[in-house]
Amino acid sequence: MHVATSASRQQEGTRPRLYGRDGQLAALDRLVRDSREGHGGTVLLHGDRGVGKSALLHHLRTAARGVRVIRVDGTGSETRLPYAALHRTLTPLRGHLGALPARRRETVEAVAELRTAELDPLDVGLAVRSLLAAAAAEEPVLCLFDDAHLLDGPSREGLAVAARRAGDDRVACVFALPRADDCPELAAFPRLHLSGLADRDALALLRDHLPSPLDPSLCERIAADAHGNPQALLAVPRALSPTEMVSVRPTAPGRPGGWSPRGSMRGALEGLRGPARQVLLVAAAEPSGDTVTVLRAVEALGLHGADVTETESSGLVEFGPTVRFAHPLLRTTVYARASLAQRRQAHDALAATCDALRSPEQLAWHRGQAATTFDEGTAAQLQAAAERRLRRHEARTAATLLELAALLTDDRRQRALRLMASATAWRRSGELRHALDLLARLQLAALPGTQRAEATSLHAWTQYSVHRDAAAARALDEAAEHARTHDRQHEGVALLEALTAIVLAGRQRSAEALPATVAKAYGFSTGLTAARPHEELLEAIATHTLKGYAPAVEPMRRAVHAYLSAPAHLDLDISGSWLACHTAVGVWDAAAWRALADRRTAAARRLGAVTALPWGLTHQALADVHGGDLARARARVAEAERVSEAIGAAPLGYAALTLAAWSGREGSVEALATAGAKDAAARDEGRLLTAAEYARAVLYNSQGHYRKAFEACAAAARLDELALRNWLLPELLEAAVRTQHRQEACDTADRLAECARLTGSHWATGLHLRARALLSDGDGAEDHYRDSVRALTAAGALLQAGRTQLLWGEWLRRQGRMSAARVPLRAAFDVFDRAGAVAFARRCAGELAAAGARPPRSASGEPAALTAQERRIARRVARGDTSKEVAAALFLSPRTVDAHLRSIFRKLGISSRRQLRDRSVLPDGQQLREASPHAGYS
Repeated sequence: MHVATSASRQQEGTRPRLYGRDGQLAALDRLVRDSREGHGGTVLLHGDRGVGKSALLHHLRTAARGVRVIRVDGTGSETRLPYAALHRTLTPLRGHLGALPARRRETVEAVAELRTAELDPLDVGLAVRSLLAAAAAEEPVLCLFDDAHLLDGPSREGLAVAARRAGDDRVACVFALPRADDCPELAAFPRLHLSGLADRDALALLRDHLPSPLDPSLCERIAADAHGNPQALLAVPRALSPTEMVSVRPTAPGRPGGWSPRGSMRGALEGLRGPARQVLLVAAAEPSGDTVTVLRAVEALGLHGADVTETESSGLVEFGPTVRFAHPLLRTTVYARASLAQRRQAHDALAATCDALRSPEQLAWHRGQAATTFDEGTAAQLQAAAERRLRRHEARTAATLLELAALLTDDRRQRALRLMASATAWRRSGELRHALDLLARLQLAALPGTQRAEATSLHAWTQYSVHRDAAAARALDEAAEHARTHDRQHEGVALLEALTAIVLAGRQRSAEALPATVAKAYGFSTGLTAARPHEELLEAIATHTLKGYAPAVEPMRRAVHAYLSAPAHLDLDISGSWLACHTAVGVWDAAAWRALADRRTAAARRLGAVTALPWGLTHQALADVHGGDLARARARVAEAERVSEAIGAAPLGYAALTLAAWSGREGSVEALATAGAKDAAARDEGRLLTAAEYARAVLYNSQGHYRKAFEACAAAARLDELALRNWLLPELLEAAVRTQHRQEACDTADRLAECARLTGSHWATGLHLRARALLSDGDGAEDHYRDSVRALTAAGALLQAGRTQLLWGEWLRRQGRMSAARVPLRAAFDVFDRAGAVAFARRCAGELAAAGARPPRSASGEPAALTAQERRIARRVARGDTSKEVAAALFLSPRTVDAHLRSIFRKLGISSRRQLRDRSVLPDGQQLREASPHAGYS
């Protein structure tokens, strides 16, 4: 497989972070930089398989700018086919054959056509060098050869000859292979060695690729077994679930995730004698990697030093300060292949050698795994160990210990309590479905009333996290009623969870359940003398649902203050506590919103409260959009989706919809909105419908399709859902003004005025001032626009401030003040361009062009939008029409067509008609569509 393309025409690839490779990156970047300056060179990149050579080549390919990249990967099927690799290397360069002397040209053509019978490797190498030099005269060339040891021999010889002369041209070559001495032809080139990652970098890489956070001790064990090899490290999260990583063995017997030892590792494993295999099993059964414990257990089993030596000599395991396997999944494979009796025997031997004072947790774990009947003493020790783990915030390990403790418990009530504690820890760590399975096994009859109510609530909360549907919402209502009867201490929490379901149900909520639940919540919260934060929040939400926005402002402020004043980790296990962020938005306090989202998400990471992460990341992403940082929001949305999928939770599509809309991704918005509508119908989640309608409104407004925007959000804005008025009202107002819905626009402006008056917020005030400007006919509009920009900027609402500047510039242009209009329009363009709000940036560019300014070029390198006339001319020229033919078709003079062409060339960064025929130079969406309606709005 090869890639041959100009980097200036490459699509922007993904560039994952490379940990622990700063030195190698600097050396390779320097090689490319020198080649641009006419000082080419060659590097031999070598290191063990899976150590990251291909990742470095990918970095070079995606990071190179102004360089033509040719990548050829060696394949075993071509090693015996002479000049196969060179054929793939030279094919994309055949356009430069005309610059070669006749003899060199004939040699290259012979290689390209695989007529290789009488070719001399030296002649081939010189011809290749000439062709690369000819190509480099137009644009520097970077040649990347991965798995160079698998290139056919003649190709390697020819490439070596050419690469030795790369220093005379703008040509850089990188050959990657496992061992530098495998290919004598390449041995003389400067070498760049790639070793395993340091422990710190290995841990960072692992955590970056885990579907959800894992206990620190488990990460350290996996990283130790990987020996710094990134490929081995990343095989673990692909093959095992977090639960399987905790308990060593995969859930299903057999191979973990389809992985099995290969090559020398497989041969070594199959070649072990029985006693050596037993040593390996004992090492796999000791999850802490304690070498002393393992060796003592081996001795207790009657095995000898020779058996240990055989095991270590196989290269499968290393007995150092800790036990380290040759691959992180080898430990799991060895344990999974053993029979139950063999595992119990290994655990029994390990338990016999554990120090009860120094390692009580190890002792309890091994006794529990070796047990064949109930054992209350071991169960109590496991429970104590789990409590210590919980204090260290290692919820997954604690859950595993508690579950094992429950299995060893004979007393029905005590077993139920331990199962419930295990389910609680599994839920916190993100194993929602496993928690549901355990809760389903609970014998509620064995529990006293308070614990029974707690178990009922826990089951309902977990069910709602997984499904978030009407049935789960009803379970929350029933749990709240159960708590009211049996567990008054937790009644407020149960009511808050039930009220959360009502908030998310929105327009789909049950008319029968709503009054009763809200009335109970309101009555409970208002009757308290000293309310806890979640009870303050309960009052705020209940007041908003029951009485409307204005009466709820003060309770919402109190709830926000209560959570800001409380420890960041408070109520992380209560899903409804994230409504504190909603209330901060409800009172238009962007700073409090950001602080709550950041503090609580950081606490969730620190404490291993994985279930809380999707909501935290969603609020962080929405706050990022508010602040104009769409790139960071995109990363948070991706992580939230990854975590939700990993823990089995119903996805939260709110941030993804908002991000796609502000990014101007029409296809993504439509796809997400359609999928959201289906999910909302299936789950009775009306709030998601509102979010989809808001996203469409933003997109349509950015494109100037105001009637569509009005139709998308008019009904949704009237619902007045908690924290959604902030987003919907400005969209509705702009669309209503542009479509002459005067009364709707005035009513919306009045609602914004109420928000500004009740909260005193810069955010609400800025939007209200913009509303007054849009509705104003006189000169006072300019002052309102100016004050709106100041207020929104002070509130950190950078995209909304950009919207005001755009509307201000449009207003000035309609007043005929072209020069003045360019100032806010350029400022708006800069805001949207930096943020990546493509559709709004294009709208700004169109307005600037209409105001007589040169359309700006994107800071990201994307050309500004072509005008409608420029698109028409570009399409005709791209299909081969002359200036005269274009002029006749469009009723223009040839001179005017040429003037337009110069503008087109400047915007697209090209210099000829031939380049224009390559449609890839046209910005996305410009090759087929005419200018948006707003470009000529007057």
